[in-house]
Amino acid sequence: MATPVQLPDGKQIACDLLQAALGASALVVGELPEGEEFDQALAQYGGIVRVLRIGGTADLRGWSDSSARDQPRFSVDCYAPTRPSLGAAMRLAIRVRGEWEMLAGRSTADGIVTGTSEETGPQDRPEEPNTGVRRVGMTLGMSVRPPRSTS
Repeated sequence: MATPVQLPDGKQIACDLLQAALGASALVVGELPEGEEFDQALAQYGGIVRVLRIGGTADLRGWSDSSARDQPRFSVDCYAPTRPSLGAAMRLAIRVRGEWEMLAGRSTADGIVTGTSEETGPQDRPEEPNTGVRRVGMTLGMSVRPPRSTS
């Protein structure tokens, strides 16, 4: 009997690889910290990147087919304080966009990125007035497949 293929968690792969690429310059999360924790993380890292899956499709040619892949779409938001500069969130978004383009071929224990795409580039996504936070977001995609079996 064939072993079913389990699709990798594309969101976790995206978060892990972006965090590795950005290092200590930004915190990459799947869910934003709330309230004071958000403010502390923003102060500590200088930027927060949230990766939110908003759709995508799976390409399953059969449960045991090793070419099965997931093609998630993500809303990626970059947060930065408005001081000392209003442009910090845009600069972070441009860096994330550049790092995203280089994810193809990279892998984690969960899966391999076989391709990336950009649906919309960085654009302002205003936060509530007077919060002292700027948000710039974009819609990005990727294709991931399970790691190759060594058996």
